[in-house]
Amino acid sequence: MARVAFTVERDLAFPADRVFEELVDWRGHARWVPLTRVVVESGDGGVGTVFVATSGVGLLALADRMRVDAMDPVTRTVLVTKIGPVLTGVVRLAVASTGASTSRLDWVEDIRVPVLPQFLARPVAAAAAKGFRMSIDRLAGQLAVS
Repeated sequence: MARVAFTVERDLAFPADRVFEELVDWRGHARWVPLTRVVVESGDGGVGTVFVATSGVGLLALADRMRVDAMDPVTRTVLVTKIGPVLTGVVRLAVASTGASTSRLDWVEDIRVPVLPQFLARPVAAAAAKGFRMSIDRLAGQLAVS
C-alpha cells in the first residue's frame, strides 16, 4: 500500500466566496475535472454528505467514494475523507481571500492506494498534482463564464 500525498496551490482572479461556492458544489466537479462524473449518494452538500467521483473511461475508471467531515464557510475550509473501498485518506481544501476579487486555493491530498507499491507513490503524486492543477485551470475557466 502506498501513501500518496501532494499539495496544489493556485492564485485565482475570483473572490474567495465565489471560488469556495463552486468548490463545494460536489456535482459541479464534473464540469471542471476531466473525465469525471459525480453522484451524491446522501446529504445536502454539507457535513455528512457522501458522494462518489468516478474518473476515467470504461475499465480504467476509478470510483472514489468520499464523505464531507467538516466544512466552515466562514474560513472557507473543507475536510473530505476518502472512504474506500479503493482510496482512503483525506482531502483538505481551503480558499483564502487575497484581495477584493482575488483568492488562493489550497488543495491537499493525503491518500492510501492499496494496489500501488510505495516506490511509485512519488511519481503518482506528481502526476496527480499536475492533473489537479489542470482541473483548477478548468475551474477558473468555469468561473469566468458563469
